[in-house]
Amino acid sequence: MATFPLTTDFLKALELAHTWHHGQYRKGTNEGTEPGVPYLSHLLGVASIALEFGATEPEAIAALLHDALEDGPTYTKREASVLRTEIVTAFGARGEQIALLVDAATDDAPRAGEQKRDWGQRKLEYLVKLPREEASALLVSASDKLHNARAILSDLMVIGPAVFTRFNKGRDGTLQYYRLLADTYQRIAVAEVRARPRLQALFAELERTVVILETACGLTAEEVRAFPLLAVARD
Repeated sequence: MATFPLTTDFLKALELAHTWHHGQYRKGTNEGTEPGVPYLSHLLGVASIALEFGATEPEAIAALLHDALEDGPTYTKREASVLRTEIVTAFGARGEQIALLVDAATDDAPRAGEQKRDWGQRKLEYLVKLPREEASALLVSASDKLHNARAILSDLMVIGPAVFTRFNKGRDGTLQYYRLLADTYQRIAVAEVRARPRLQALFAELERTVVILETACGLTAEEVRAFPLLAVARD
């Protein structure tokens, strides 16, 4: 009988995620009278998607911890470099591999108490680096983006266009970023990706979800690509 693919390391990662994101809620949900949605729901969702599309345990752990270096400094008051060292230490021989996957999923790692860099700069840099990433990093990244796109679509169906007020760049910036992400994943055809049919299926599912999101907003993919916010990324 094959060894079960998830060990106590996965539980360790879940505990770290719970600790490092304590007090953090999903964007726009901790307002008014409704109870906020703990951010851990997103991390669990990303790990779930990653596993459904063929993740190994290190990939699933990285999915749980993918926002540690971006958001951890705010909620733990500890530097991203310290948190990264803790990841390496916590998972022994696989620690550096997991930390590298978290690095790849990170578009900014601000110092504790500092704001993230300019949104457009961060997103453009992320789009540019994606084609250079290994398949494992792409799996974690695309799982994150798919969970976010599904959440936006779900909330759009419930509260309407007001969902986009949660985001720094509103409807146009949000839709364009996810359109360009979907385009970028679809263009990546390196051998490592071709060897993982489930990863290709993940890219296709993100494309399908983004199309539904665009259609729900009364827009086509070409119209969204033409928005000026991230136009450089199309070149």
